Amino acid sequence: MPARTFDWRDDPQGTVIAVPQARARFIRVEPGAPRGNFHSHEESDGVEVWVVLEGAVRFEFEDGEVVATAGQAVAAFPHEKHRVSCAGSEPAVYFLVVAPHRSPTHTFYDAQGARLPSRPGVTNPTWRGEPAMGLP
Repeated sequence: MPARTFDWRDDPQGTVIAVPQARARFIRVEPGAPRGNFHSHEESDGVEVWVVLEGAVRFEFEDGEVVATAGQAVAAFPHEKHRVSCAGSEPAVYFLVVAPHRSPTHTFYDAQGARLPSRPGVTNPTWRGEPAMGLP
């Protein structure tokens, strides 16, 4: 396969690659409420790493939170419950990698922190409307 470049401005919610070894994507978050309840990657044993490209992003964990800005990275181990939201008054963009990327990709929790039944998680990731690299 020939080398490719991926620019988040072409698809600010796009998934670059989705294979069992890893999933990598861009996400643009708007100012406002946190993005749902906490989740982890304990069922897939996935480590997640985020790199902030623009703006400020809030990373909430059970035991605290950090705000990262452009050029900074944050990581979560598989058992760490977390959620991510925009921390500023302007949209923010980050790049994330989860490795490995095995179904179920996420372990979800309700508002009280109780674990919810397993479900597939990320399905049919795309880049500019086409299947992400590694997908048929």
